[in-house]
Parts: sequence; C-alpha cells; structure tokens
Amino acid sequence: MTVTQSVRKDAQEISTHHLSMSETISSTLSEENSNLLSVDLSDKGLTEIPEDCFAYHLKYLVLNHNEIKTLPRDLSKLIDLELLSLEGNQLTSLPTEIYLLSRLVTLNISHNQISCLHDELSQLGNIKNLLVSHNILEQLPALLGDLVTLEILDLHGNNLKFFPKSMIDLKNLSLLNLDSNLIFTFPKVICYLPKLTELNLSGNQIHSLPKEIRELKNLRKLLLRNNRLTFLSVQLFQLTNLEELHLDDNKITVLSDKVENLQQLKVLSLANNLLTSITEKLCFCAMMKQLILHGNQIKKLPRKISKFKFLRELDISRNLLKTLPEQIGHITNLSVIECSGNAVLYIPIEIKNCIHITKVDLSCNKLCEFPSGLVSLTALTYLNLAQNYIVHIPADISSIKNLNHLDLSSNKLLSFSMYLCSLEYLRYLDLSNNEISRVPLQVSSMNSLLVLILCNNKFDSFPDELYDVKNLQKLDLSDNLIKWIPSEISHLQKLKDLNLSNNPLNSFPVEICQLASLENMKISQLNGNKFTHLPEELCKLAQLKELDISHNALETLPNDIGKIKSLVRLIAANNYLHQLPKSITSLSCLQELNLKKNRLTSLPSDIHHLQTLRKLNLEENPLLIPPWEFCEGKQLFPIGCYMQRADKRYEKLMQKIFQIISLGIIKKFFEDFCKKLQLENTDIKSLQDRTLNFEDKVLAALNIWKNKHQFKMTPMAMTEQLIRVLIMTDMYDLAAKVRTLKIFAEAIIL
Repeated sequence: MTVTQSVRKDAQEISTHHLSMSETISSTLSEENSNLLSVDLSDKGLTEIPEDCFAYHLKYLVLNHNEIKTLPRDLSKLIDLELLSLEGNQLTSLPTEIYLLSRLVTLNISHNQISCLHDELSQLGNIKNLLVSHNILEQLPALLGDLVTLEILDLHGNNLKFFPKSMIDLKNLSLLNLDSNLIFTFPKVICYLPKLTELNLSGNQIHSLPKEIRELKNLRKLLLRNNRLTFLSVQLFQLTNLEELHLDDNKITVLSDKVENLQQLKVLSLANNLLTSITEKLCFCAMMKQLILHGNQIKKLPRKISKFKFLRELDISRNLLKTLPEQIGHITNLSVIECSGNAVLYIPIEIKNCIHITKVDLSCNKLCEFPSGLVSLTALTYLNLAQNYIVHIPADISSIKNLNHLDLSSNKLLSFSMYLCSLEYLRYLDLSNNEISRVPLQVSSMNSLLVLILCNNKFDSFPDELYDVKNLQKLDLSDNLIKWIPSEISHLQKLKDLNLSNNPLNSFPVEICQLASLENMKISQLNGNKFTHLPEELCKLAQLKELDISHNALETLPNDIGKIKSLVRLIAANNYLHQLPKSITSLSCLQELNLKKNRLTSLPSDIHHLQTLRKLNLEENPLLIPPWEFCEGKQLFPIGCYMQRADKRYEKLMQKIFQIISLGIIKKFFEDFCKKLQLENTDIKSLQDRTLNFEDKVLAALNIWKNKHQFKMTPMAMTEQLIRVLIMTDMYDLAAKVRTLKIFAEAIIL
C-alpha cells in the first residue's frame, strides 16, 4: 500500500457526506453534527471552494480531482479543520492562510503544480500526514524540521535533490517517500530519524549507501529500486529489524555474506541486477517468504535453500540456471515458483513434496519431458510450460485435479493428448505452435474450458469435435490450413472471441455470422487467401465489439455495417477500400478505426458523428476529401469541420448537376434513365402520370434516387454513379458536362 493510499484509507473511514450537484451545501450541512462535520466534493468540476464551506465548523474537507487553481483567504476561517485534501487540482502555490489551520492533522496536495512550500509551513503544529507527491518542488523549506508531530511525509514524484538539515528534528517521522526525484546522493540527514520504519528512495540516481544508514535501527521496509547501486555497504546489513528490502533495477554484482544478519527479512527483491551467484548465507534468513531474483545471471541456487521453511514465492526467471536443486522439495510452504527464461533441462522429482504450490512457470527452458514431479501437485492451478521441447503428455497429468490454466505452446507436441481432457476444471488451454492436426473426441468432457488456443498447428479442416465444447468462449485457429468452416460452428453459442486469420479459406466464412454471442472477430489474411468482399450477414452480429479484417483485398465494407452498434474497434488496414459506406458514421461506440493503406479518396461527410472515436489511422490513402493535412494529426475534429464544409459545397454541386441533367435529358430516354437509376416501377409510373413539366419530372426522379442512396453513399460516389448512368443511357455529352462540373467543383473544394 502506498503512502497516499494509506492515508486515503484512513480518510474513507471518516463519516463523510457526499454532496450531489443538485444539493446545496448549506441545506445539507445544517443536518450534520457540528462536532463531526465533513464534506467530500471530489470530482465536481469545481474551480473554487464554495463559499458555504466557510460558514460551518468543518473538520474534514475533501476536494480531490477538481479544477481549483487558487485557494481563498477565507480558508483561514476553517479553524477546526483537521483534514484538507486537494489532490489532483491545478494549484501552483499555497496561500499563507493555509498555515493558520493550526488543528490540521492531514494535508494532501498531491498531483498539483506546486513549485515551493514556504517556511510558514512550520506553523502547522499538529500536522501528522503531509502528502505533496507529484508536484514540481525543487527544494523544501528550511524550517521543515519544526513539524515535530509529522509521521508521514510523501514527496514522491518531485524534482528534489537536497534536503534541509532541520529534517533531523522530525523525530516522529515513520514513513518517508522520496520515490522518483533527482537525488544523486543518499541524504545522510535521513539516517538520524529514530522512528522511521519505511523509506522509499526508488527511481533516483543514487550510486552508494552511506555508512550512517546503520542508524536506522527501526527501519522495516527499504525501497531502493531503479537507482545506480553497484554494491551494498556492509552497514546496510546492520538493520536487523528490516523485513522488506527492494533493490530491483540496479547494477549490483554481489550479495554480501552479511545478509545473514537480517534475521527478520521476509521479502528480498533483487530483480534485474548483475548477480552471478547467491551466497549460501542468504539461506539463514529463516523468515524469508518472498525471494525475487529474476533478470540476473545466476547459474545455480544455494544448496541450503531448504532452510527457507516459510518461503512462499520464488522468482528466478531469466537467469542462467540449468537445473533446480533437489533441496527445493523441502520448502514445503512454497506456493509460487517462477523459473521461466533459463536453460533448465529437468525438474527434480522432489518438487512433488511442495504440495502447496499453486503456480509454476517453467516457460522458455530446455525441458524435453513433462516434469513428472508436477503431477503430484494437486493444489496446482496455473502451469506454464511454453517454449520447451516436450513431445508428449503423461497419462497421470489428470492427477492435477485443480489445474485451470495450462500453457503448452511452442513445444514439439504431435497430438492434442486425450489425457488433457480429464482436467475437469481447466479453463484456459494454449497448444499453439505445435504439430497438432486433430482434436480428440474426449474434448467434449471439458465442460469448464473457456479459452482454447490452437493457432499455428497443422489443422487442414475445422475440428468437428469442438462443436461439443459447449462453454467455449475464445477459440484461436489462426495460421493453420483450414479451407472452409462448416455450418455446425453455430453450435458454439457461447463463443465470444474467434480468430481464423491466415488460413487458406476459399471465401469469407459466412457461417460464423450465426454466432450471435460473438464479440471479437479476427480474420486478418496477411498469409492467407484474401477476401474481396464481406457478406451483409456480418451486420447481424449485434454483440460484436472488435473486428479485424486487415490484410485482405476488400474494396467495400457492408452497406449496413452501421447496424453493429456495439462495435468499439474496427481494423481494416491493408485492403483496397475506395470508399466507406455512409452507415459507418452510425457506429456510436466506435473508439478505434484503422484504415491505413487503402485506396480511399474521400470520407463520409458526417464522419464527425463518431463522437467516441479516440484513435484514427488514415495513413497511406490517396485522400482528396479531406486533404491529407487535415488527417495527419489523427484527430476527428478538423476532419469533421472540413467534411461539414465540403458537404455543403457538394449539396450545391448536386443541385447544379440535377439542373444540368433536367435541362439536357431527352424525353425518349427518360424511362430508360429512371430504370438505370434503379427506381421502382411504381415510382416511374407515378412520375409519368404526374402533371409536371418534363424538367420537374426529371428533378423529382433524381431526388427519389438521392433520398434512396444518400445514407449509403458519399456525395462523390453518388456523382460518379450518376455519370455512369448517363453513359449507360448513351447521353455522353451530358455525362461529359457533369464530369467537367464535378472536376471544377472539386478543384475549388480542395
């Protein structure tokens, strides 16, 4: 738990009244007990503290995550205030009046833009908790040490380099957070804080620890992650009350034998250093519960590791281990073992004695056989053996009764073992990147299976056996040799996530459109047969949230794609799309639209209706409307503004084109022209019977056609279609006039 979280937890236990925007402060506060009065106005969009707050004897005032830039002088009227929280506002400084709040116990001004604290801060004679994290402080007031009641000081995420000598007087300080500052030298003044139990100096530039660190006799938790330490001073190991020591992401090359002095040590984290070995003396830290050593160059573990009787978590991933010591079997309380990214050839059978293990990660090693000792671990729920050289699965894997997550990807498996089907609680199974070509009939008994990953195997057809895995929610069969999808896939009525990418499918599998529960679909064909069109049935997938159809040869999207109202992410990059259906702007939940590398020359005029869109990629399209300079910022607003202006111009253009056609069309071509416009026979007959002059009849026909297509086609596309219709009815001169007008108008728009 962080410093701020700790204080916030305490604050939440206070009887705080939450005001709605419709309530007035005065009417609400009058109902409160004046002896224990608190107000929480967080997340209200406030730019100042409401005046009514100053009319009451408040003890607790919380104004987190508003837009307050300055504090009023009236703040000094809150003489009974004990807690003031202004986290996440826009404060740049504090008024002197705040220092007159003599009863203040907790002051939280984290996540603002405060650049300095004044010496008047020392007037807060009862302050215990001072939270100033994530500001832009470069120095602390010289009189900081006058805050003798201070117990918690959080200065995380500032620009501090040095500290006033007066800090030595903070005799009651128990928790100090200096994470993520600009500290190059360990501040010696800190070493003389007698009650300090937790110190965080992570994320700085500290090269070494001073000998004075031994004075921190009561320190229980020390965090020095992400510094520049190359060695640890021997005085560090005189902190005999230390329970947690975090030294990740440094350049430490050796752990001293003196570490055995830390008899209370429960957590030691030395991840991502330069250790090549671990001293046997570490094993005498008998209280150890968590040992984190990943990302070093350790070749073997100490032989006396069995002395860790209370060890629950051992993380030795990404080292140079070739085996684990047999003595590991004596650590009977072990619950988690992380050993990925080594060169382990075998796991000692003695691991079977660690009956409390729930998680084992042995991925990225050199195991040629399934470790036989694992089958005795009946408490095991998570097992990762990915990226090894395992050829077959033993029959007694069924003994791991509680297993619910199994990753066997990137091994040398030739079959989907029927023994896996006896794991009745298995929810997640990854068999990708193997040599599997079929699924056993027994898979139907896997009633708990929710996720099945079979990508990059040797399937040449969709496995019929999967139809009976009734609870399956995610299925990945990408990068196989599947040519078609049978209609029986509809049996998988709970399927939410389907990936069929990079298969030699003959056409888009319309059968998957029967999966009403589908939320995520990916059929990206970078290495498969490319689809030229999508079926309209796709638009019936009302629950679809993510659709990836990239790397195909699509020229258009379904006209009714706008009916997939739940769609959040649409990836259609690397296709041949030359226009978008107008209905795409009805996707009211769309947050990401990737149309990179298509053939789009224009966008729908009402694209600004996509109000939820956050990510838009239109790169490598020959866009004319709008021009690329409006799109390169990937922001919808400038695109929308341009398209709205262009839309008005195109409406005027359309009316001019209609006028030209109505004046230029020959009467004998009218009926044929209407048919080429695909007007209904009833509409054509109605027009012919109406008592209108011929020009008005033509205009009426054109408006019927326009009303029918304007929600599916862009104005540019409609103009092009009109030109084609004129050519099909042999009115070449008229078509040429319309095309000339279109080119001239587009030149003006651009």
